[in-house]
Amino acid sequence: MTATNPDRFHLLFVCTANICRSPIAAELTRRRIRAAGPPADRCLLVSSAGTHGHDGAAMDPRAEALLRSLGVRPAGFSARTVTTALVATADLVLTAERRHLEDVVALCPEAHARTFTILEFARLAGRVDPGRVIGACAVSRAVSLVREAVLMRGMTPPGAPGADDIADPHRRTDEDYRACATTIDGALHLPLRSILSAPV
Repeated sequence: MTATNPDRFHLLFVCTANICRSPIAAELTRRRIRAAGPPADRCLLVSSAGTHGHDGAAMDPRAEALLRSLGVRPAGFSARTVTTALVATADLVLTAERRHLEDVVALCPEAHARTFTILEFARLAGRVDPGRVIGACAVSRAVSLVREAVLMRGMTPPGAPGADDIADPHRRTDEDYRACATTIDGALHLPLRSILSAPV
């Protein structure tokens, strides 16, 4: 696998309406990238979309409030529906649920190898030997990690039904929103550490 653009790696998060889970995931990822500083913050592009996106809608107010409580200041967000063209530009697509993965692959079958649920990718990344995530820059390490995760997918039994799904907190309790963000942030920790940490 190679990046669609050798100077940039595009990570796309997908949920249903693109107002809650996928923007939470995107903002938490951007926070980690900003903390890593240059050049990662210039070569890693993070975006989000929904399989039934409410085009032009604002982020779920409670999702935004939660992010602000975590020190994230989202700005300029506008929901959108995932498209074949958008998926085609993505080097890695991470979805909130298995059904979103299936929708993405139905939209763009050639994206199958680089499309995972967030929890599936975290599980597979955890099985990758850190020594196999190689590269002098974040783009090459991201490409390397996706390649290794694809190999692990072929050697790892699938999770139980529903095990790779992150519950939608929309219109539920504040604790559900916080649990969603905690699950996403925890799942992204190891993959992003592998991508953002320079090899020693």
